[in-house]
Amino acid sequence: MTAPLFLSEADVRALVGVDDAIRALDACFSAPAESIAVIPRQRAPLPGGPFQIMAATYAPRVFGLKAYCGAPQGTFYNVLLYSYADRRLLALVEANLLSQIRTGAATGLATRLMARADARSLGIIGTGKQAFWQVAAIAVVRPVSEVRVYGRDRERRIAFARRIEAELGIAARPVESAEACVRGADVVVTITNAREPVCLSHWVAEGTHVNAAGANAADRREVDGDLVTRAALRVTDDLAQARVEAAEFRDLADAGALDWADVRTLSDLLRVPHERAPQDITLFKSLGVAIEDVALAEVVYARALAEGRGRAITSGCAATKSGETP
Repeated sequence: MTAPLFLSEADVRALVGVDDAIRALDACFSAPAESIAVIPRQRAPLPGGPFQIMAATYAPRVFGLKAYCGAPQGTFYNVLLYSYADRRLLALVEANLLSQIRTGAATGLATRLMARADARSLGIIGTGKQAFWQVAAIAVVRPVSEVRVYGRDRERRIAFARRIEAELGIAARPVESAEACVRGADVVVTITNAREPVCLSHWVAEGTHVNAAGANAADRREVDGDLVTRAALRVTDDLAQARVEAAEFRDLADAGALDWADVRTLSDLLRVPHERAPQDITLFKSLGVAIEDVALAEVVYARALAEGRGRAITSGCAATKSGETP
């Protein structure tokens, strides 16, 4: 029996890109509903930040979980990937980069399904570790020719704009306000931990697609209620998780201003595409769900086997390069 693999951040970086992740998410969200089961994120309190865990099954292929917790030196993510057929552990994957890529991929998939085909300008609010992969993913699915960047720290937004130009070859410029970032953009991304909205409805032009991709807790909000109610199409990755974490939707539902039946999922859109009018505003509320991690980890694992990457996890707890004798 093949030993489970330990796959490092370096392995993930070498084995997959955001285009691979978009394809993986497209496949899993297109799968029959009965083949997917998602356990929404659970949070157990710890000093300095909660221990968080989320899980999913992807029949008849794999199942797994992601666990992570903040620490003074950063947040560390790990995915455990299991074989569906024989219930054995396949891999332990370091998943900081994997999480960033799959979050970008969810935005990329939503943008492909929801934005105007001719969308070229992108405004992104937020310059943290997730932000680059948001831009990279949207550039895979739309002919982006201009990116506007806003973040509270001037030096960071300048540096981020330079990175976009250097690594993606797309013209990018830092702007001085969130409003300047949003006005006139064909596609907008918010990728923040904001507790109050950073993207307001009256800044958003008709025909814009908005990805609210950062906030994933009931006390965080990136867009205002007016934008949610203006949207002709509201989509999330998982409804059960949205009922817990999508504060922008929950607020309106609690006030009787939104019916959860009017919120669709990515799976819904892949089965029954939305017929978009040019003036439609569309909104994707991304939460990040475990099936995304499991689907991408499966791709990483398969490529690691094919390329001989990773280290075997032995019963004696020693980790050796795949194929070596411990």
